[in-house]
Amino acid sequence: MALSLGDRLRRHQLDGKRGAGTARGGGVFQPELASGFMGGTVKANSYASYYLIEKDLRLDFPPLVGDTKHLEQELQLVPGIGPKTAEKLQKAGIYWVEDLAKHKRFGEGATKVLEAIAARDALSLSRRGASDWDLAKLFQPEEFVFLDLETTGLCFTQPLFLIGLIYFEEGELCLRQFLARSFEEEAGVIGAVTEILGERPVWVSYNGLTFDEPFLNGRLRYYLGESLKPQLHVDLLRHVRRHYRDLLPDCRLTTVETYILDAYRSGDIPGYMIPELYYQFVMYQEPALLEAILLHNARDLETLVRLLGMLQTS
Repeated sequence: MALSLGDRLRRHQLDGKRGAGTARGGGVFQPELASGFMGGTVKANSYASYYLIEKDLRLDFPPLVGDTKHLEQELQLVPGIGPKTAEKLQKAGIYWVEDLAKHKRFGEGATKVLEAIAARDALSLSRRGASDWDLAKLFQPEEFVFLDLETTGLCFTQPLFLIGLIYFEEGELCLRQFLARSFEEEAGVIGAVTEILGERPVWVSYNGLTFDEPFLNGRLRYYLGESLKPQLHVDLLRHVRRHYRDLLPDCRLTTVETYILDAYRSGDIPGYMIPELYYQFVMYQEPALLEAILLHNARDLETLVRLLGMLQTS
């Protein structure tokens, strides 16, 4: 029988050692999965077990400053209308997309834009160039989720092991961290998080359009043969680059936290160490190996909430 990735890691670590680490019959010693750390509990679904750490936050959801009326006035959302054409139309007294509904050339496109606004089809409106902030006003705070992954590599052919989320539950913002204590528990984590993300059409991340969303969907396709697409994905890194690229040493989240939010993070674990520490945890099931990673993930998520409020007023 083929060994799992977790078993192969343990066998590699035990290779050349005698007795204590090897199970009877030449099998691979498998330590009991860690539990009871960081206040977490063991959960299970139809896919596998997983470890859940829950925390209520003393954070308020930031006010959304966009305006859906801007969408109704943004003539350039209509196909075929660029800056010059929009200016000509405005000079002719046309200021609202609705004013173009019966226009010979732009009527069909204008009608589709109005239908998209009414249906809260932020995905298609975003592709037409609508502002994230105006699109965000189409939704209630309870429909948002802040997302951050911790993975064993940069390619989605490698496992992820931790998905951190912040979202509203029973009227309060809460932090939920879904942890795979072994590679076999990744499926349980994926299954649990998929349900939560599927119910919340707005995702907020940092570099999530490039990394978190495609990585998560790669793992989803591996396990479930499907993927998720939010109606709106607000990638805060793109807004940081737009407003602060020339003012910051770099655009890493910890740098932004220091310079923009005036909050210094001490003792944070470097990203390159995270996969190796997780591999060690899989082999030894020592919770201390994960503590810095879990704190890093939680801090990243809380920073996203604060940064969402700050960037909207930039």
